[in-house]
Amino acid sequence: MKMQRMVVLLGVGLLAGCGGVEADVDAPADLATREDALPACNHQSFERVFYAEAAKLTEVGWWTCGCDSNTAWVSGRTTAFSTTFGARACPGW
Repeated sequence: MKMQRMVVLLGVGLLAGCGGVEADVDAPADLATREDALPACNHQSFERVFYAEAAKLTEVGWWTCGCDSNTAWVSGRTTAFSTTFGARACPGW
């Protein structure tokens, strides 16, 4: 009887602690239904280029902000490695 309780408690503990199927973190997101907010330009005009590595050799994306809109035009992907060109405040702000 004591052994049966221990086996049951061990089984319940394993189910509660490990619980279920692991999510597939490598699965791509469903881009058809995904909505990301576009970056704000903060009333500035500039171009920002994003690179794959710190040496800034491989371009992987860019943002373009103009004074006609406060939302950036985006292409490619963003990374922690970027260079900003031609930054200036928009007139009237």
